[in-house]
Amino acid sequence: MVVAMETQPRLTKTYRLLVRGTNINETSLLATDYLNHFNEVVMLLELVPDMPEMLEEVEEWKPATYIEHFAASGFSDKELAIWAYENAPHEYIQAFEDLVASANDQIFMTRDLLKELNGTASEDEFRNQTMAKVREVRLTLEQISGVINGTVPRYDQAEIDDIMDQSAIDSLFD
Repeated sequence: MVVAMETQPRLTKTYRLLVRGTNINETSLLATDYLNHFNEVVMLLELVPDMPEMLEEVEEWKPATYIEHFAASGFSDKELAIWAYENAPHEYIQAFEDLVASANDQIFMTRDLLKELNGTASEDEFRNQTMAKVREVRLTLEQISGVINGTVPRYDQAEIDDIMDQSAIDSLFD
């Protein structure tokens, strides 16, 4: 067990050297290219108020893990991106995975809300609801970008309480 604990920092240091000069962050060992997976569906969501038929395209969107995304991508360093991810520091992976799960949930909740509102809400309400939900997803994507770029979000108890209070308020209007 001691050997494994000593090996991890050495491996992380090795991967940090390997990713130098690539689009993979040397601190987190993650690549921002993964955000393209989300950017596609966000662009579709932004089109929905003017083109409600785009909901069909949104419906076809499926979450992809980091590894799935890179395995299927044309990213030039995709194998390195996968290997680096598999050896990334735990604090970055944990924050990253939590935020990715949140983004996936937000996208599905937005899709479901828009399907419900489509044809029943006024055009203005539909647009406002869409753009409010898109802003929420974008904020989460900014947090994911922060983690990828080497910043692990840390909240004090007051911030956690504010987030929880806002979630409770939002759920009243959903």
